[in-house]
Amino acid sequence: MYFQGQKSRCSPFDCLIKQLLLATFSCLVLTFGGPQSAESQAPEEYAVKAAFVYNFTQLTQWPKSAFKGKSQPFNIAVFGSDHVKTLFQSIDGKTSADRTIRIFTPEPDALDLETELSQCQIVFISSQMDAEKVSRIINATENRPILTIGEEKNFSRRGGIIQFIKKNDRLHFEVNLKNAQAHDIKFSSRLLKLAVIVSEEK
Repeated sequence: MYFQGQKSRCSPFDCLIKQLLLATFSCLVLTFGGPQSAESQAPEEYAVKAAFVYNFTQLTQWPKSAFKGKSQPFNIAVFGSDHVKTLFQSIDGKTSADRTIRIFTPEPDALDLETELSQCQIVFISSQMDAEKVSRIINATENRPILTIGEEKNFSRRGGIIQFIKKNDRLHFEVNLKNAQAHDIKFSSRLLKLAVIVSEEK
């Protein structure tokens, strides 16, 4: 059974967020209106990516071993600037599949990074991390049921599972099913219909 969201009353702000979630996932693409600088695009773009990640929690199946029990929250590790981390706080505390989402921000250079990430179900790595740090984070999730999501070029072909990409100012995402299988992660058909399926770089 794939995860389903929990229905509840929402504040005007939460309802707006939910409308954004539905819009992004039903259409797959998001066009940023009007000419904007990179600085003005960044806040909106990462808010939308956080919304996508929230949807991924509902359309992804983890093995039972990924959680210690029914009360364990969805732990999402976010690597990036303070600004990116702040925007991802918009989904902290929300509910998905009867679990509370918790955002935390470990340091990529931490000596015990593997231990810190062992309690995670999702890891998001922004493009602000250099290639060496990205590789270190991915290696720390090896052989664990952790969904890795990134932005770096060829992320989904070099160990990552989902990669955000932009084409003509439209947001898409790639999925590497072989990498997902290696982490014992499965996706619903709804998610796969919206994804670009890729294979590892040969």
